[in-house]
Amino acid sequence: MQKFISFLLCFLLAMGSLSAANKKAKKPTHKKITKTYSNAHLKDVIEDIGKRADYTINYAEAELDLLQIVNVKLKDVSATSALKKILGKKYIVKAKKGVINITNVPVPPTIYQVAATVPSHIEEDEERIIRTYEDTTFSVTCKMQTQRIDPENPPEIPFTPKGHYVQAMLGVGYGSMGYTLTGDQSNGLLPNGKIGKNTGDLQGLLQVQYAYYFNNNWGVNAGLAFSGYGSYGVLNTTARWNEQGDSDGERYNHLTETHKWKEHQITHIVELPVGVQCMYPLNEDNLRLQAGLGLRFGLPVYSKWALTSGDIEHIGEYPQWGMTIRNQQDRDFYNEQIGNHWSQDRQSLNLKPFALALDANVGLAVPITQQIDLLCGLYFQINCINLNNYTQKDLGWQQPQAEADYRKHNFMETYEGLIATNTVNHVLPWGLGIKVGVQWHHKEKMPSPPPTFMRVEVCDTTITLATRYDTIIKPKQEAAKEIVRLMHKSVIWFDVNSTIPKLEPATIIQDIAAILRENPEQKIIVSGHASKEGNARRNRILSEKRAQAVADLIIAEGIPAEQVTVEAHSSDISYSVTEGQTHTIALDRRVEIIPVEE
Repeated sequence: MQKFISFLLCFLLAMGSLSAANKKAKKPTHKKITKTYSNAHLKDVIEDIGKRADYTINYAEAELDLLQIVNVKLKDVSATSALKKILGKKYIVKAKKGVINITNVPVPPTIYQVAATVPSHIEEDEERIIRTYEDTTFSVTCKMQTQRIDPENPPEIPFTPKGHYVQAMLGVGYGSMGYTLTGDQSNGLLPNGKIGKNTGDLQGLLQVQYAYYFNNNWGVNAGLAFSGYGSYGVLNTTARWNEQGDSDGERYNHLTETHKWKEHQITHIVELPVGVQCMYPLNEDNLRLQAGLGLRFGLPVYSKWALTSGDIEHIGEYPQWGMTIRNQQDRDFYNEQIGNHWSQDRQSLNLKPFALALDANVGLAVPITQQIDLLCGLYFQINCINLNNYTQKDLGWQQPQAEADYRKHNFMETYEGLIATNTVNHVLPWGLGIKVGVQWHHKEKMPSPPPTFMRVEVCDTTITLATRYDTIIKPKQEAAKEIVRLMHKSVIWFDVNSTIPKLEPATIIQDIAAILRENPEQKIIVSGHASKEGNARRNRILSEKRAQAVADLIIAEGIPAEQVTVEAHSSDISYSVTEGQTHTIALDRRVEIIPVEE
């Protein structure tokens, strides 16, 4: 039996230890918090503390100032301690079973009571007057809150030419392929000197580029452009081939005369312009003078020539017979018209594959908006590399493909365009014109300032009204006469230059107020006086202040201001002594309370 009892005790002890161990194991453990919060909102801080310490935190949003800024340094503290440190003594923080509850400590309201001095309602009969007053009670409860003040729109950055630009321009003007037509006497065919003229044609420009101004006046640019140049070569000349044989075997001299022979040449060049720009303000409205100088690296992508008008006449000269033969087809003396015999199809113009031009421009940048300008001005560009890529040869008048064998002149060179011959040396296209376009100026935006937070006291006010009644028994006719008698010439005295009344007896104001309170229809005049010392103006002010001081004392006893009239008489009226009294100057320093008799 003893062994059984011992076994039972051991078993119970073991089960108790196991139960305690289970309870201890079930108790949640929460991490300590080490963290520095800087300019963080209270709401974010509470959530972060809950996550770090593995707590569920409950609170009423209306009770917490969630926008409050928190700046606190925590080191190895519990969640409850951290929240108490942050929230202060105005809140209760309690933790239980992994849940923290936050409630605010109730703050008793501040009570203000204001008694009404003016009745809201008056009832009157033959015996009494009943006045109804609405006394007000204010119950004010205040708490501190954080108000977020969002910044106004940031002021715009004043215009400055410095910065990034995107420019697009279109130009049109007059240009030329930049060559002259001259003769070469070495072959004996053409006279030395000019054999014709080169006239210009419409020149065009399309350009898009990026520019960066590293200060208010100077910048650099680079971009992509397309330029087109054109020219008309016009010939009116004579060429000669001596000692040739005609169809009959006779010797003769072959002459060709060109009449208004006109050839059109064009080239289109894709360019990479680079250069420098300058900008100078002209007025306060950001109208600016803009100029640039640079180089244009180009690649001719389309170059053609074509005959447009004119004719060539073949003439036979027979010096042995002293005659000249024209218009004889059988002897190859005929007239060839452009368009009828010579093709007007465009032919390839073999120019060099690389071009380099100088570029200059000047104009105005007219502001449309703060970021967009209208560009207008003049431009000039000229190539400084000779684009002629031909092996120079004599100017020939043989068609590339003659229509009949008799029209073939084997002693002539084939015509391959003016620029392919030794009549043209240098091809230097140039253009001059006007340009218009737009440019967009990148404008930085003023970064928005961060919001600010201001701690303000927010108060809720509850207003209640309490009704109070004041009943006044009307005096009989005899009582009214007694009031007049009691108040007749009630006098209050003053010291020299003083506005402090000497109340004798001490209850004189209360007695007068009691009579007025019982007789609300009775009105009084508070008449202030001064002695004759001093000047009249000062005595006037002094008598008025004395009368007002006494009137204020009466009104302070709850007498409506409508029953009290203030008058000031300076030293105009001396005190009237009664029989047996002697007048002294001190008697003039007084305030008399005089009832108004109806």
